Amino acid sequence: MATFRKRKGRWQARIQRASGTSQARTFFNLRDAKLWARKVERDVDLGILNIKPALIMVGEAFKRYLIEVTPRKKSAEIERYRIQAWRLHPISSRILHELKIHHLAAWRDEQINKGYSANTIRLHLAVLSHLYTIAQHEWGYEGLKNPVRHLHKPKLPGARDIRINDDAITLLIQHTQSPYLPSLIQLALLTSMRRSELIKLQWEDIDWSKQLIHLKDTKNGESRQIPIFDKVKVILESIAGDTGPLFPIKEHAVSVAFRRTVKRSGLVNISFHTLRHEAITRFFEVGLTIPEVASISGHKSWAMLRRYTHLQSKTLINKLNN
Repeated sequence: MATFRKRKGRWQARIQRASGTSQARTFFNLRDAKLWARKVERDVDLGILNIKPALIMVGEAFKRYLIEVTPRKKSAEIERYRIQAWRLHPISSRILHELKIHHLAAWRDEQINKGYSANTIRLHLAVLSHLYTIAQHEWGYEGLKNPVRHLHKPKLPGARDIRINDDAITLLIQHTQSPYLPSLIQLALLTSMRRSELIKLQWEDIDWSKQLIHLKDTKNGESRQIPIFDKVKVILESIAGDTGPLFPIKEHAVSVAFRRTVKRSGLVNISFHTLRHEAITRFFEVGLTIPEVASISGHKSWAMLRRYTHLQSKTLINKLNN
């Protein structure tokens, strides 16, 4: 769409395309400016003229991405923190077209040396990679090459048989300085709800008459129900409030508080997701069937659910002997 403005006695015509690209030219009179604009727009629409987007720095590209792309994602809140980390890094001052694999390799090694996990590094690289995809397909940067694609990424560890016992749970609750974390920890351990699901939980999602928690906004996009058995009921009744969110705290704040609590407790290799892992394992140990566990946890297949189970050999022997 063409716009016109008068500057220092002359008229500037600017054509702004939906891709974010633009072209401008200055004329002595408005009539010539309009004639030029109409011709350029016609040539662009017919494919005769291709307006190339201006070069943009990584940080500026992420700024646009935050406005146009991130709000559409379920993980928008967490993604904002990842993008902020990129924008604070010197890489953000590089031109998008000029960011090379060796720049990212240096960044990767820097993150590893700082102690960040392979999964965290890969998630940060994933959002950068998607930035390049959006720039290529939606912003007019057709010739842009994605340096993330051929970067050697840290290898994810295999499924870990990490368990967290009641003594460790007690330690976590004793060492937290957050007023919300004790209830969050206990509910996660009892229900296998994800951190994001707990934070999004509203009091209107609690159906006391049917003894169910209705989860509407889940990771896989499908709603599910969590039974309110006695231990869950005790935790819910201990939380103040009857309207709005159960936990008025940001998801990222929960992650930070939990990491600090783990450190104070002297524990290692424990994340908030470990609580979900432990909850699902305990479901199997008390005798719940695969469909029953899946209905609570939200897993769609046994293959996805199997990595969370640690059936003890003694339990299997007892069942086989009966």
